[in-house]
Amino acid sequence: MKIFVGIDIAKLNHFAAAISSDGEILIEPFKFTNDADGFQLLVSKLESFDKNSIIDRS
Repeated sequence: MKIFVGIDIAKLNHFAAAISSDGEILIEPFKFTNDADGFQLLVSKLESFDKNSIIDRS
């Protein structure tokens, strides 16, 4: 299973969500702040997934 993570970047707050290659919502859209605590929240939500399953479209 591949996982697609979408991140909407802004100055103060960002939004992220994740879906599987089958279209299943794995992480409902959530807001995180543009600081260390916010990015830790993002990382904590993504840690449960196999890092080889996440598609990088840099």
